[in-house]
Amino acid sequence: MVIPTFTTSAGNPMGRAAFIVPPSAPKGCVKPRAFGCRLWDADGGERIDFDMAGGAAILGHGHPGVEAAIDAGPPAEADVRAALADLLPGAPGICFTAEESQALPAAIDAARRATGRRRAAVWEASVGPFGGAGDLAAVVVDPLGMRPAELKRIREDADATGAVLIFDEGASGFRVHEGGVQALSGVTPDLAVFGAQIANGRPIGAIAGRSDLIAALSEDDLAPPRPEALAAAAATLTHLAVAPVAQHIGVLGAELMAEVTRLAEAAGATRCFRMSGDPSLPAPLFGAPWLEGLWLREMAARGLSIIGPHAISAAHDEAELARLIAAYVRILPLMVDQARPPERIRRGAFAFDARPEGLA
Repeated sequence: MVIPTFTTSAGNPMGRAAFIVPPSAPKGCVKPRAFGCRLWDADGGERIDFDMAGGAAILGHGHPGVEAAIDAGPPAEADVRAALADLLPGAPGICFTAEESQALPAAIDAARRATGRRRAAVWEASVGPFGGAGDLAAVVVDPLGMRPAELKRIREDADATGAVLIFDEGASGFRVHEGGVQALSGVTPDLAVFGAQIANGRPIGAIAGRSDLIAALSEDDLAPPRPEALAAAAATLTHLAVAPVAQHIGVLGAELMAEVTRLAEAAGATRCFRMSGDPSLPAPLFGAPWLEGLWLREMAARGLSIIGPHAISAAHDEAELARLIAAYVRILPLMVDQARPPERIRRGAFAFDARPEGLA
């Protein structure tokens, strides 16, 4: 069994720790594990992780402060509620759940009880304002990447129609600002839901907002949070309150988007690939389905673990970003070469069109 040794990286403003594996360790004796932004398989093979538990491990895997808090035992739930409320505008009421998946349905049900209405809608930028729909109990918005003016207009529409405005901050919470999008934009929802990012990847959900709506939550909808998740949440929220995590993520994300965009333009790849979304969670967009498969294979071949948006964390720094950008230098020309499949493929005596229907 290999015993991990931790050492603080003094040059990293986030206080990142490094996971040291003795180079003499024989293959097969190391269990799969993760630390910081690194993953190791059972043979000791190392990868840089840009998935980070779907973006939830915002401080990095195995953060020493979080792990120490778990070992110390669960804190009082009231203390964790206070820690989250201190980060959010308006010192809202807080309720925790065992899973993120429970939080949004429970918030919608609370809106139904409070308004006496049944219908709820998910707002999408492509459809514009929902003004005029006066029978809605709730309007759910994913605010990541939205402009403050857009959020303000939705807030005004919700007020005008009596709908409860719910921000789903499962992706955006603490990536864009230590107080979430609501603190950054100045637009406060009636309720906001958060997920495992408040506990650095441990399963948990949270609902925050108006006290009357928190009181309308049904205990039947809410399984209690696990003790280790509460401990992890207490440590994570404490760290987020004092460390510039969102700023660190935003700077690296903006650098990544700008450099990959430049590389795509230089390679003539803009019709088959581009970066989209907010710098806190840059998302790849592909011009054809098979290009995503190519991207996944080539990233894995270069020691990078990523399956969707680039989930930069406090544990990443310029060195990891350089590895990712270097991979794009190689992958983007491959995408250009394979952007269009052969017009026709022959197998034996048969010929058939290989181009998917609808591709120009």
